[in-house]
Amino acid sequence: MTRVSPRGALLLSAAAIALVSGQACAQSAAAPANAQDRDDKEIVVTATKRPEAVRDISGSVTAHTGEQLEKLGADSMADYLTRTPGVVFNPSTPGGGNVTIRGVSTTTGQESGQATTGIFINDVPLTDPAFSIGTPDIDTFDVDNVAVLRGPQGTLFGSSSLGGAVNYQAAKPDLDRIGARGQATLRDTRQGATGGAGKVMLNAPIVEGKLGVRGVFVYRRDAGYFDNLGTGRSDVGRTRTYSGRILATWRAGESTTFNYLYLEQRQDTDDVGYQLPGLGELRKSSSLPEPASYSTLIHQLRLDQDLSFATLTATATRHKKSFSYTSDMTEALSPALFGLAPVSNFGAGTSKGETFEIRLASAPGGSFEYLFGAMYDRTAMKQGQNIYAAGLADLLDVAGPGLGLPAGAGQQLAPGDLLVNAQFPATARELALFGEGSYRLGDQWKVTLGGRLFEQRLTNASDAYGTFVLLTQGSYTQTTSDTRRFSGFSPKASLTWTPGEDLMVYALASKGYRFGGSNLITFPGVPASYDSDSLWNYEIGTRADFLDRKLLLDLTGFYIDWSNIQLKRKAAGIDYADNAGDARIFGVEASVTLRPTRWLNLSTNLTYLDAKLSKTFDPDPSDPSDTIFPKGTRLPGAAKWQVSNTLSYDLADAALAPSFVLAHRYVSRSPSQLEGTTSQGGYSLFDARAGVNFGPFGATVFIENIGDKRGIATSAVVPPIQQYIVRPRTIGITLDVKL
Repeated sequence: MTRVSPRGALLLSAAAIALVSGQACAQSAAAPANAQDRDDKEIVVTATKRPEAVRDISGSVTAHTGEQLEKLGADSMADYLTRTPGVVFNPSTPGGGNVTIRGVSTTTGQESGQATTGIFINDVPLTDPAFSIGTPDIDTFDVDNVAVLRGPQGTLFGSSSLGGAVNYQAAKPDLDRIGARGQATLRDTRQGATGGAGKVMLNAPIVEGKLGVRGVFVYRRDAGYFDNLGTGRSDVGRTRTYSGRILATWRAGESTTFNYLYLEQRQDTDDVGYQLPGLGELRKSSSLPEPASYSTLIHQLRLDQDLSFATLTATATRHKKSFSYTSDMTEALSPALFGLAPVSNFGAGTSKGETFEIRLASAPGGSFEYLFGAMYDRTAMKQGQNIYAAGLADLLDVAGPGLGLPAGAGQQLAPGDLLVNAQFPATARELALFGEGSYRLGDQWKVTLGGRLFEQRLTNASDAYGTFVLLTQGSYTQTTSDTRRFSGFSPKASLTWTPGEDLMVYALASKGYRFGGSNLITFPGVPASYDSDSLWNYEIGTRADFLDRKLLLDLTGFYIDWSNIQLKRKAAGIDYADNAGDARIFGVEASVTLRPTRWLNLSTNLTYLDAKLSKTFDPDPSDPSDTIFPKGTRLPGAAKWQVSNTLSYDLADAALAPSFVLAHRYVSRSPSQLEGTTSQGGYSLFDARAGVNFGPFGATVFIENIGDKRGIATSAVVPPIQQYIVRPRTIGITLDVKL
């Protein structure tokens, strides 16, 4: 299959739209008024911290419902974020990927400080304040919806949501009837192994209409498709996902509801799968396996109290994330260690804390609507690593006297060949008052003003010992600590014009921010700390419905002014952050949905993005060897073009209720790092699914990546350069039962 160019991808979308649009015009007069009712129910999300229909929100929001995700066969972020306008998902180790919205990022990997995209589960913030302990990628089985909020969400959602936020909403219990669902999938990957999944949901009303429980359990095995030449193992990269959640609802009275959520997920990867350039297709080489594990745990209690004039909502949450990994750092460090090999890195980290929030939202429908509240979050983090270089102790015994070390210093300074043991604890606290008010000026105009007053405190520490510390710092141990405080106000304003039920136009200005912090390494040229960065987002958007809601159009143009950017850099192989000047980003996002008949649906999403540094940044003018980032440098992962198309045909009323889905995704080429020559993207993927139903039973066959492309989803410079490749052609079958 030939490569699809940006122009080809656009023509493909335009041709499909024109074809189905013609059918829509021809059939609209004869179609019954309720032709699209089955697919046209309002999607309600909490993007504004209150239940609100997506198409009534004055902002850029895309909601993927559980039904839509099921039709696409989506399990994880890579399956649905890549179909969302303005969003790039940069995969790496499962559970440790990176989400970039509207190009707001300086790396396609993990930031040195706080990430630029907020990740939320039932409104619980899971973006770490100091350094990343992973990106929770919760399986989407039995999900209510996953809402992607584009543009900064600092007013209502707080720090880290510079580019936007992803909010995962679990399905609530049905208090009136028993329900169950089971799903089994078997899939085979070309040049890889066989994988599969088993998923089950049980809904049970304990007291009808009053108390109910909904439980979900998922086991998924994603097959590996890489060969590790160093260890001699084939089909590495296998990941096992164990995911479970329980959501209990107690309707204590006509106006009082309690919800409790327990959610836990763990992803274990046997040997991280990536491709090394020069070794051949889907091949890596490491001197030892590189396993990794990421986990997420949430306990949340929520109260919703109807006060007639408003709803009071209070939440109390405990959250915990953790990871562990092993990596081969031979290529990166062996040359500086006189050729010692292998060099092994063992790392682990945790992030745990409590989040409390209380808010009051007015009853909908009045000329003045408001929401205000307060939140408190305290998160304790710890990240550590142990690096070992085989033969280091013996080398120090021999070379120690020449370095001024006593005889026999090897076992004293490098027990077990330890090069360095480093621990990086951090404690963050955030307090905020937030609010938003909307006033309707007649039937057509609405003005909204909002803001968030916040105060943050972050304490970073470093406790390291080992030969590496001795040789670079002059002492065997080093302990440092620093506390930084930040405060400010994040405003938001919008003006909405709604001349009728089929058209809405809005203008929006909003600000986002994130934590600053300290660099706890003392190399020349490395700043002691880095400041918070912030950005302003200006956008104009419209939502329009045509042909009796058979044609839906969302169109948004935006401009982002990003200042005092936090840039991830390295010194002696250690990450640190520096504030790296300014950037300007502008783009256009469009979503078109065509429904000419009740059986046929075509959706197209298109994004054009131009994200670049707006002025030259020279970190150290006195050092001619330092990297200079010239004006016009493109931001990493900021693909200029993104296109996704989905054609679905669903004969729900026919015998066996056959359905068919054909999906296409295109992402143009973009740099993977701000400093470096690696790139990613520049490929198209096609998927197809066909299914039938036998009463409560269903069967779906599918083929993913029909053209068997080897697209580079992201590249990491460790070194060596690690290329994460999209999954090769995969065929499979899913069996489903709903009771």
